[in-house]
Amino acid sequence: MRTEQTPYLERLDHLRLLAASLVVCFHAFHRHVGNLRPDNPLLSLIDEGHTGIGLFMVISGFIFTVIADGARIDYWGFLRNRIVRIYPLFLFGVFLTLTISTYNEHRNYGLATFLEWALPFRASTVGESTHFVQLWTIWVEFQFYLIFPFLKLFSERQGPRYLLGLLLLLMLIRAMIFLVYGSVRFVAYESIFGRLDQFLIGMLAARLWLDGARRRLGSPLHLLAAGAAVLAVVHWFNRQGGHVRLDAAWWIAWPLLEALVWAWLMLAWLGCRRGLPAPVERGLAALGAMSFSIYVMHNLALAVIDRLAGGVLPLSANPVRAALLQAVLVALPVSVLAAWPTYRLIERPFLAFRGRYVAR
Repeated sequence: MRTEQTPYLERLDHLRLLAASLVVCFHAFHRHVGNLRPDNPLLSLIDEGHTGIGLFMVISGFIFTVIADGARIDYWGFLRNRIVRIYPLFLFGVFLTLTISTYNEHRNYGLATFLEWALPFRASTVGESTHFVQLWTIWVEFQFYLIFPFLKLFSERQGPRYLLGLLLLLMLIRAMIFLVYGSVRFVAYESIFGRLDQFLIGMLAARLWLDGARRRLGSPLHLLAAGAAVLAVVHWFNRQGGHVRLDAAWWIAWPLLEALVWAWLMLAWLGCRRGLPAPVERGLAALGAMSFSIYVMHNLALAVIDRLAGGVLPLSANPVRAALLQAVLVALPVSVLAAWPTYRLIERPFLAFRGRYVAR
């Protein structure tokens, strides 16, 4: 996504597309197949495709730190830009899910519920949203926005050790919760007390990038190693029980570990001296610019596919392979098509209202 604050990093949009694609395939796959714990690391990546959320949050911490490097942030200008950037489409999704819930699912939601959804805190009815339950991540993301200028200021005064100290504090909090309740999965997965690790790792990755990591990570071997690390870590997570395992102590460290491998891959791809043909990279970036619309609209698109197809299409005699092929070859393209109008008609027009919020 282009911004007025800093030169455009096209490859970040490639990574946004990857993150959105993983989430789409995850939801499409698990509409028809349960949790597998497969032996194939690539299938584990789809089985745990929610990990795309972690990549999104690492990217957020990275890009804001790069944009604001060496500058003073106008706090209210920053929040205004964030509201202009995400709230038009976010509120569109909120209106739509509450309308569907009221008139098609016979839950009579009104103004109070809408206001609860509109504020950047988890709404009590989010679990009842059939097609837009994924919007919970937007609340967590906006909580990052509220504190980012302070994180930047304090890390500039105290150095990276301030962000590292926060990471240790968050792990300590999760450990204490685990010791008291025997589970910290939902705190680690769905709240700022887990997801902030990923935003902070993105900020630290930005410092490495600005301090010259782009010159040290130019070899394609770094990219191969980072990709292998992502597959290995996600595969290990999946084999341990994955996102449905509620009682595991490793949830204390999982948000941090997930963020580290995604940050490595992000830096390796941004710095890699070799890439795809220029037209391909531009095309992927154009699709990546639509990643927010893809994320918001995909579950409704998946429901349409299921309604029309009546289940898994006969793409393979193996039901797992058929569900995987349907997720990649049908659900993902259809989700992109469903996102195009909302991007063009809702997201993109509002971008013209953004202004500068950094002063050099």
